[in-house]
Amino acid sequence: MSEVMLGRIAAQLQRPATRKFARPLILFSELFTTTSHLSLLTGYLARLGWEVYAIDLYAHQDPARTSLANLIELAGEASRAIGAGAIAIGHGLGGLIALKLAEAPTLRAGVALAPFLPGFASPLCATWRNRLAAWTGRALQPPRGRLLFELVADADTFHRAALIRNLRPGPSRAVFDAIRGAPDLLFGSTANPRLVVAGDSDIFAPYDRIATLANAIGAELATIRGRGHWLIGGRALERAVGETQRFLVKRLGQELLLLYPEETG
Repeated sequence: MSEVMLGRIAAQLQRPATRKFARPLILFSELFTTTSHLSLLTGYLARLGWEVYAIDLYAHQDPARTSLANLIELAGEASRAIGAGAIAIGHGLGGLIALKLAEAPTLRAGVALAPFLPGFASPLCATWRNRLAAWTGRALQPPRGRLLFELVADADTFHRAALIRNLRPGPSRAVFDAIRGAPDLLFGSTANPRLVVAGDSDIFAPYDRIATLANAIGAELATIRGRGHWLIGGRALERAVGETQRFLVKRLGQELLLLYPEETG
């Protein structure tokens, strides 16, 4: 894995031993998490033959001044630096950003894993202490107690301590922009296909609301039965990646294949 600059932001680049897919993937993490929390997802995708860029949108951001629009702008700048045709995949707040990015002609598809729901006060961040933090312009604090358990419940037991240790404060203005209904997602079908992958036991992104969102924006919906929010590791990882890859192969087809000189005739 190496670090590269994509516009104004650093990314972790994971190249596969043998690249099998022509389109690169760009990953965006959930609120309170970093690219380290995406490591299992990044590694799994690279083993399948994808070139993967993992982005930490929240590092070094002023919690009171960084809007959701600012984060989307940074994400778009990073995707354009990779080149036309990248596929955006995000978890949680990163998933919401991926859905918005997929409306741009420079992207080829968008996949949201348990996305943050615009207009919904997710218990992941809308606790009384975080509402006070947002009001006073301070960073949001990661969940504690039962909410923390719910966040990492589907992660492998031996990874949970490290996952919890590496959680960090999040940008309050951007999150409360989303709670108030931002971004303005394009409703109906777009030129680029979009997929929403959701666990049916996710308290942070309730399944009925996820299904309503997917239907409204013309996205396909894949359900991970018996799983909650942590779709990027543990027993949910293989199923989430399987649904994602099937969707991309079905919707993008031959353009995903790398054609080497001996194959082009």
